[in-house]
Amino acid sequence: MKQRAVKTEAEIRGLLTSRGLRYSRPRALILSYFREDAKHVNAETLYHTLKARGNTLSLSTVYLNLGVLKEAGLVREFRGLAGELVYDSNASLHGHLICKSCECVVDLPEEVSLGEAQQDLKLRVETVSGWQVEAPTLDLYGICPGCRK
Repeated sequence: MKQRAVKTEAEIRGLLTSRGLRYSRPRALILSYFREDAKHVNAETLYHTLKARGNTLSLSTVYLNLGVLKEAGLVREFRGLAGELVYDSNASLHGHLICKSCECVVDLPEEVSLGEAQQDLKLRVETVSGWQVEAPTLDLYGICPGCRK
């Protein structure tokens, strides 16, 4: 899936402020990390990366702020291979390919359009189950090309 344009600091501040949230130093550090390139990372890995860069944050601060940023729609959360929460720099609705060998995660290629398939799945599940589905997602597990060699 194509990643949405990265929001500017002013847009991020405005979004957080409109939701009654501050643009704090920890949030700025986390968002700066995610803006470097497409990332899929759990909270502990993010914490250790930021710490190695000389930033002083606690692991609980990282968890707390990832939750806030997820609720604000600035990062996306999904379950990784081992069931851990993984945070995605691409907050748009899209699916993932997850390697069962090396545990790498990549976004589904842009050529794989989920829009129509997701809507069909959503409507079918709602019709059959009576549930109201908010946002169907698709995460596919397999073996990446590097591990297949």
